Amino acid sequence: MLISPRHFIDRLRHPRSRADELASLRARFAAQPNRRQATTEQRCLATELRQLRCQLHDALQRVRSCGHCAKGHPLPAGRWNGGHCCSGKTLDLFTPDEVGALKLSGTAASTLCPPQSDHAGCSFRGPSGCSLEPADRPNICVRYICGELRQELRGGPEHQQIASLSKALAETFQRFVASRQAAELLRVMESDGDQ
Repeated sequence: MLISPRHFIDRLRHPRSRADELASLRARFAAQPNRRQATTEQRCLATELRQLRCQLHDALQRVRSCGHCAKGHPLPAGRWNGGHCCSGKTLDLFTPDEVGALKLSGTAASTLCPPQSDHAGCSFRGPSGCSLEPADRPNICVRYICGELRQELRGGPEHQQIASLSKALAETFQRFVASRQAAELLRVMESDGDQ
């Protein structure tokens, strides 16, 4: 495996597992279409997703569940008290569709900075939470509501707003994915017609 200069530097700064995941994530970003290659609909939906991620994150600022849910769980989830759901694998969270939406909305792989800590789950999870801005996180990370959080929100004043934003984010992401699939199908059909 050829190691890029950036990957080499990451291996010096971070645990090898994190450095390797970051290299794979950067390659995934590079493989996604840029704004000129995307449709107008995809660019608009990606921008809308970015705004919805920020709005939903802001609406969830007063919750308490996310600060202690991992306590007592086995590693990697239990490495820190908060963020049990953040202990997933980086590339399972940053799927090609998620990365496509992030890239089209202005997130660059070079600006995704991991924490200086142990690697315990997602490459961006650290002792104080996620090192990424909400606008730069995958949609699933912002809208995931576990059972404990759902229980906390039930009947609370923010419940309806959070449920509405979460639904809007999920539906907008589904539209984005469908638009990408339709564009890819059209590209394949056109390339078959050229042969």
